[in-house]
This record gives sequence, structure tokens and C-alpha cells, in this order.
Amino acid sequence: MRQPIRELETRVNRTYRGGRLLEEFLGKEHPEDSFAPEDWISSFTEAKNKIHMEKEGITRVEGGRLITDVTEASDFGAGRTEPGVLVKLLDSGERLGIQVHPTDAYAGRFFGSRYGKTECWYILQTRDDLPKPPVIYLGFQEWVTKEIWSSLFYRQDVAGMLHAMHAFEVRRGDTILVEGGMPHAIGEGCFLLEIQQPSDYTLRAETITAAGEMLTPQQIHYGIGEERMLECFDYTPRTRTQIQNRYFLHHPVIRTPACTRTELVTYEDTRHFALSRIRGDTVICQDTFVTLIALAGTGSLTCFTCGDSADTAGGSSALEQREVLLKRGDRYFIPCDTKVRLRQCDVLVCYPPQKP
Repeated sequence: MRQPIRELETRVNRTYRGGRLLEEFLGKEHPEDSFAPEDWISSFTEAKNKIHMEKEGITRVEGGRLITDVTEASDFGAGRTEPGVLVKLLDSGERLGIQVHPTDAYAGRFFGSRYGKTECWYILQTRDDLPKPPVIYLGFQEWVTKEIWSSLFYRQDVAGMLHAMHAFEVRRGDTILVEGGMPHAIGEGCFLLEIQQPSDYTLRAETITAAGEMLTPQQIHYGIGEERMLECFDYTPRTRTQIQNRYFLHHPVIRTPACTRTELVTYEDTRHFALSRIRGDTVICQDTFVTLIALAGTGSLTCFTCGDSADTAGGSSALEQREVLLKRGDRYFIPCDTKVRLRQCDVLVCYPPQKP
């Protein structure tokens, strides 16, 4: 019988500071910002940092082992040989650099990777001690061309580059899709869950970090050169309204007597992943693996074998396992065909790519 795998906090070093809200979320006694502002969940992906640390980014599980050592292809579901998705908790103590991620085609052409990096942000909280509300930057304004953007880049006119992008205030509950090729930057003060393709390729428009560190060519474009890097940006002219309508996702809330379910990201939005939020009592049993993340310090999880009796009202089974109480920040890798009953919960459910 497959069992849920409890994952441990897996912090990853980045070029920006943050993490205080993440540590508050995880119940740390003295939360603070650092250069490890991200927590990678259900990650089978190594981080691409200036100083390479073997296995950095790959999630550790209860007992201290790596998730890659305790799972096998059959856990992912029929027709799957790898997870195909990566989940992060990310807290920006300062604005992240202006950047772009590759599409699948670009990643294959220049990096020999089958994965680009389309991602989606679900805002969990924002910092309330800032002089202005937090913002994100997404997409070019209609007047921006490749020539204009290239000039801004080569002059390192950061103010000009920010002006060339659409800026949006964000608040708790916003869901923003960021497709490969879309220029973007997360502003200061955003604590979010990011679900994305399993890649850490980031091409950077700023050559100096907020802390004043000069980035190497490898960190900026992985050695492919500045001209090829500039080809990664999507220069399609889009109005502010077009960005809002396409990339700020809104789906109806489904209410039943037992639970409330919100489909935050669906396979109609992107084929690369899906994301739901469930509050209340429910049973999950999928033909693919999923990742559960508890957003509140209440509720419980009980595992069954698919086919055993378990319903939202209770249920019983001779093979019922010990009920586990959930606390905020708990995360579980749920193998395929594993039935999990959730009671009085508030969880995010992260799904892998849609099958072809």
C-alpha cells in the first residue's frame, strides 16, 4: 500500500533577500530575511546557482532522505516517468530582478532541456509594513519593441525597463499565470506559492542585484550570449486589460455541504500544471500523484487504499491508517492511487502536467 510522504522544509539560496513571511508561516520563533527565501516542495530539480551545491533544491523528506530516493516512476501515475512539476514557497523581502523564463521550444533549442518554465503565482500574504502596496510587473507595454528593450538592457536603464512593463498591485488570493517568454518581476513584499515546470532557467535583464552583486554572464544568460538572451522575451504588444484578462486567473468557487473548492489554475489555463484550494472535508484519490500543502493549523489527514470505503462524512475501513493532524506549512507527496481523507482542512492541491 502506497503511503503519503511527509516532506521537510527545503530552503534554496537565491540572489535576493526574503523569507521572513515564509518563516512566520512555518511557525519559526524568530523569523527573518536571508538569502534563502525559497522553500522547494515536491522538487526533483536541482537549483542553478552561481556556487553549485550538489542536490540543492531537491526536496528532503521525513527521515532526511531525498525525495528522489524514496519514490519510483510508478508513484507518478500511469504513463508518467517523472513528476513534470515543481512547487515553491517564495517570499520577496526585496524586488526580484527583471527576468524571463524560456518556452519549451527555446529551452530545447538553447539548453537541450525538454522543459521551459511557465509558472503561476498564488499570493498567500503581502507585507503590511511597506510604504506602498506590493506590486508585480508582467508583460511589455504596447510601445515596447525588441530594439527599445535591447537599448534599455545594454544601458542598464533599470527605471526605464520597469517603466516598459505593466505594473499591478497584488493582494492575498490573487492568482497570476506567467508563461514562458513573458517578462516579469516580483515586487518587494510578496509571499506566494509558485507552481511551475521543473526548471530553474532564468534569463536576467539586470546585471546587478539589489544587494549590489555583479552577476556573471553564466547567471545572466548561461553562456548563450546577450543577443540570444534577448530573443527569449515575448515582444507581443499587450494592453493592461489584455494582461489582466489573460493572466490574472479567476474561477468560480464550488460549494458543497462538506467543503469549498476553488480551482485556482486549470488545464484550460495551461497544460503544464493545475492548482486547487480545498476547505473542509473531502477525499482525494487520483490516478496521478499530487502534492498537498496545509494553509492552516487545523484539520487531519488519513490514508486508505483506493477502493476502501472512506467518505466525507467519515467512512471506515479495516485498512484505515493512523490519522495525522495537520499544521500550517505541512506538505505531503501523495502517490497515485492513494486515497486520502481530509477533515476540517484548508489545503492547496498541486497537480502535475496534463497527460497528452
